[in-house]
Amino acid sequence: MKNARETEAQAYYENYYGKKGNDRNNILINRGVLFQNLAFRKALVEALRTLPITKDFKILDVGSGSGTGDAFLQLLACEFHPNQLYGIDIIPERIEKGKSLFPNMHLTCDDATNMKYESCYFDMVMESTMFVSLIDNKASVEIAAEMLRVTKPKGYIMLIDWRYDFGRPGYNALSQKRTKDLFGVGTKTKVHCVKNGALLPPIGRFLSAHASPLYFLVQKTLPFLAGQVTTVLQKEV
Repeated sequence: MKNARETEAQAYYENYYGKKGNDRNNILINRGVLFQNLAFRKALVEALRTLPITKDFKILDVGSGSGTGDAFLQLLACEFHPNQLYGIDIIPERIEKGKSLFPNMHLTCDDATNMKYESCYFDMVMESTMFVSLIDNKASVEIAAEMLRVTKPKGYIMLIDWRYDFGRPGYNALSQKRTKDLFGVGTKTKVHCVKNGALLPPIGRFLSAHASPLYFLVQKTLPFLAGQVTTVLQKEV
């Protein structure tokens, strides 16, 4: 029996791919995806380089169940061992797919508003484009609180998300203000670093498909056009 949160999450993805098509984010088929993907990876790697990573550094990805997201793939490319990587997602089909792709990772089907992990267990807890699709404020607050709870003192929270939504229905941008409100920036956490990632989709996808040499030049010279941002917070206590 599906609960309301699972139903809402499934409806979001069905609506997204129903409108955009199943090949929306396929780097082989869609020429507009490649440099958006590279910008995502670049920001992630630059953020990871600032962290004191050890061989037993444990990472939890919240809302990660598809197993096809670049976050997991890039973490593996950075030579994190699968045993260091954990993921939680509310949709069973996404967890099943993730387990088939990455059988040695710790993937769990559960509701992130009430995670079963021990408090202060992970060195870093991350999410990728989850909060922008989460318009339920109560659920957002509860998930953020859980992410803070399971992060070690002085550990890190990595937010890879979109800072603009332009008032589109079904989206809620993870702006600086929303980040501050959800994660208590200034009280519970402090900003460790911010790295610009993918450009606003209409611009980034156009440049990726038709003028790729200009992509990172535009990102550097016009940073406000970077719609996706990787923000790393450090937990204070």
